[in-house]
Amino acid sequence: MAAETELNTSRKSQYFVRGAFRRFFAPALFSSVWLAVAGVVDSIFVGNRIGSAGLASIGFGQPVYLFFNILSYGFSIGGSIHFASRLADGREEEANRIFLTVLRLLVCIYLLSAALGIIFLPQLMVFLGADPADEITRTYIRTQLTFVPIMFCQGPFFYFVNADGDPGLAAAAMSISGAVDTLFSYIFIVLMGLGVRGSVYSTVVGAVLMLSISGSHIFRKKGALRFRRSRFDRRAVVLSARTGFATASQYLFQFITLIAVNHLLMRTAGQVAVASFDVIYNLSLLCAAISDGVSIAIEPMLSSYRSERNLGNICTTLNLGLIWGGLFSSILAGVLALFPHEFSILFGMTDAEELLYASRGIRIFSLSVLPAMINAVFSTYYQSILREWLAFLITCLRSLVLYLLALYFCIRGGMDTFWFVFLMAEGCTLLIGFLISMFTGGIRQLKGIDISHVKTALIDSSAEDISSVIGQLQDFCEQQGAEVRQIMYVGLTIEEICVVIIDRFREQMGDIYIQVTVVAENGETTFFLRDNAFAFNPMAEDTECIDLEGSQGLDLMGLRIVQKKAKEFYYRRYTGFNTMVIRL
Repeated sequence: MAAETELNTSRKSQYFVRGAFRRFFAPALFSSVWLAVAGVVDSIFVGNRIGSAGLASIGFGQPVYLFFNILSYGFSIGGSIHFASRLADGREEEANRIFLTVLRLLVCIYLLSAALGIIFLPQLMVFLGADPADEITRTYIRTQLTFVPIMFCQGPFFYFVNADGDPGLAAAAMSISGAVDTLFSYIFIVLMGLGVRGSVYSTVVGAVLMLSISGSHIFRKKGALRFRRSRFDRRAVVLSARTGFATASQYLFQFITLIAVNHLLMRTAGQVAVASFDVIYNLSLLCAAISDGVSIAIEPMLSSYRSERNLGNICTTLNLGLIWGGLFSSILAGVLALFPHEFSILFGMTDAEELLYASRGIRIFSLSVLPAMINAVFSTYYQSILREWLAFLITCLRSLVLYLLALYFCIRGGMDTFWFVFLMAEGCTLLIGFLISMFTGGIRQLKGIDISHVKTALIDSSAEDISSVIGQLQDFCEQQGAEVRQIMYVGLTIEEICVVIIDRFREQMGDIYIQVTVVAENGETTFFLRDNAFAFNPMAEDTECIDLEGSQGLDLMGLRIVQKKAKEFYYRRYTGFNTMVIRL
């Protein structure tokens, strides 16, 4: 009976994780895929309008985008993870300082590096493997660099707004950006004949809209993010870089490998091979959008659950990411494997040699889609639970070490064997990463999270008596060495908060679940509460109306004691649930 009750409680606890995942995943997946589609459409229009020369110029310019992605996603992902963690702890001012620090740092770096790139453009083209006399490539790269500050500020705005509990707006902003990018690609490239410049202009128009929409979250004060004067936090820079670059380093590694691939393919089969690789690269971005959507969904969730040290929620979040990411990745891989010729023609690769290279590459590449998704999701998972070294190792293996090793062997057979580089790199990374994680703490790597001072329980409004659950939490505090008075306050706090929530909404909705996590260490007791009721902050209740003589508001007496005795408390509506942090 006890085991059955525990299983029942575990399933009900997953209600919060599944609800949060649904709220994050759908918009994150849609926006990621739609943004990737917008990039693919650029190449389709360029390929059909200009031909393989235009696709080759985009291929040569990809490392420029990757360089700025290193900065944008590195600091944005890492910063948003610590931002979410600070909010979960109720430290709103510290969280906002991280955002402002990351944004200022990125803008300064963008301006400086873009200016240097324009000044030394001929040397940059040689470095990228392009001919400095190639006017199409020169125009494309110079236009990219001119608009860097606008295009790459999307990263911090997207990730921080998403982590601030507004994934719908962040996804809508990015989706609208992608839609506008697609529309204006057609206008600028096809109708106006602006060539490769048009593909950049369309991205800029989309970026301006994205920044305006996501910025409304901040200006309307819908969350914790604010534009205000704040000191530059050097520690936030270090933390953001250490955490974010564990996975964002993939862009650095792709930057290196793309340059190596461009040089090798130019020597092996010329510009047609570079153009064919650009087709595969664009499709790889479309496939990666699925794992990106999963990553965007699970990052803030994992950061919050790690702060609470809730291992059950962490495991459920990982499982959901792998299941849904695996489903969509398998479907997309199957479509690519079945229709390689059609995708090649879509990109304008119609000559016999072009069609041969591109279609063969697509078919072989499709085999690597599922293992690539698994590697990417685990890398994000390890990063979010602050096992950065393992996340960095996976990224380093799949994007640099094993990729270059596979490239060395695959290029020896010419274009017939070159395309196996993706499958070899991802497959070997999956195997090596699995073995290393097994020998260093297990696949989930949860041994490093100390739960000896943590207890989680679920209170169900359908239960006739919640005192047994409260008793378990009080017993836990006693085992942690808490004094009798502290134990009494623990029981009072949990009972009063939960009773107020249940009584307020019992008649308005069905079952109400309240997940309570107690952390008792260093002489301090912290409660993390999460409930599925309508928006409601019990700690904001007006208890000054209590009148003992008139017998008014007596049901709030216990809540008033909690308000007076709490050191601090923090409430926010997050992922569709009420979340609260109370410190005694």
